[in-house]
Amino acid sequence: MKILIILNGISRKKNFFYREILPALQENFEITLAETAYASHATRLASEAPSQGFDCVLSAGGDGTLHQVINGILLNGNSDALPSIGVIPLGSGNDFATACEIETNATSIIKLLKENSPKPTDVGKILCEDSHGNKIQKYFINVCSLGMGPATVQQMEKSPKWMSADLRYFTAIVQTFFNHQPEKISLKTENWEFSGKVRVFAVANGKSFGNKIFIAPDAKMEDGWLNTFLASDLPLAKFLWYLQTIKQKKKITDSRIEYTKVKEVSLSSPQKLLLEAEGELVGQLPAQIEIIENRIKFFR
Repeated sequence: MKILIILNGISRKKNFFYREILPALQENFEITLAETAYASHATRLASEAPSQGFDCVLSAGGDGTLHQVINGILLNGNSDALPSIGVIPLGSGNDFATACEIETNATSIIKLLKENSPKPTDVGKILCEDSHGNKIQKYFINVCSLGMGPATVQQMEKSPKWMSADLRYFTAIVQTFFNHQPEKISLKTENWEFSGKVRVFAVANGKSFGNKIFIAPDAKMEDGWLNTFLASDLPLAKFLWYLQTIKQKKKITDSRIEYTKVKEVSLSSPQKLLLEAEGELVGQLPAQIEIIENRIKFFR
């Protein structure tokens, strides 16, 4: 198997990867390694992979690196010609890898690649606007959200670079919880409409985001559905209390929190609210989000 590994060049687990994982993979497969050098570099590297004859592209990083790899691969459009995709979890959260029960060790990764065929896997497609109002298209494999999700990403981008990724994320979460105000949105699906203020609205193909916040514990990434989670304008203290339950993979019973399953959802707001996917800012409202069934083949 001819494999391209795209490694997040600023991963804090990079030395571990070079020491413990890469040599073992090189003994078993034909490996080409590309290390990212700048923001969105993984997208460009992945976009070149289909024309270079790779059978598989492994994203070595966190959810953000995987997001870039997915988008780079899907820029080519032709499903039949695309390499399969996999992940080596080297990030802080690794929410999608956790949903797939993928471990960060060479033995399990080699076993997965040798003993399993890549499985057809759904992805979400986002049609939204960039900061100049131009229409853009993005994909996600795990979770897309608005509200506290994008606000946390923005806070992280403002954090000092000397902080570790874990500390930057923790600091951003704390600041967001106490500074972010619920935002007005309108949404419409094939069987549900909502208009009002929300703290979080998430559209999930995977089970969790934000480092094991399980907003869709029942989600299946091959069932042709997106799971949604809406936390409306409930008091901050109550939301913080509920988060402890959510992290235990339990659903909340409260009229201000709603769970649904949809094929697509339209989103709008009086403001140009931001959207994030896998911890990457992708655009702003208005937006249309829909499921694309069996769009990729993923080792899981």
